[in-house]
Amino acid sequence: MTARPDRASRLRLTLKSLLAECQQQLHQLLPLRQLVKGSVYELQTRCGKPSCHCASDQGPLHTSIVLSWSEKGRTRLQTLPPGERAHLRQLTENYRRFRQARAALVKLQRRMLATLDQLEKTLRLPPPKPASRRRRR
Repeated sequence: MTARPDRASRLRLTLKSLLAECQQQLHQLLPLRQLVKGSVYELQTRCGKPSCHCASDQGPLHTSIVLSWSEKGRTRLQTLPPGERAHLRQLTENYRRFRQARAALVKLQRRMLATLDQLEKTLRLPPPKPASRRRRR
């Protein structure tokens, strides 16, 4: 019987630790004010003109910075003007950090629930046995 209080104490400490981890994740989530789903990257393409420098195998390709995102199951691309690139790169990074923190919170919540279930099993006592009744004659 002495193992039960010790186990309950360990489970309580685990819950406190998980709660602290949740708070860390929330501190990463809450300051974010704007998010854009997608990625900003450099796209390299060939234009298709036979006389262009990109037509040869060794020639440099045309480059542009694009925002890529998924919409209704399709990938969309939008070329970004130079003035918007840094801002949109930051917003897509915010989205990535938000989703990572959210996923970590989901895992932590599952671990917390499993720990709470274990704590309940540890603390739960069996129902009391009924008092013996005498039969009257």
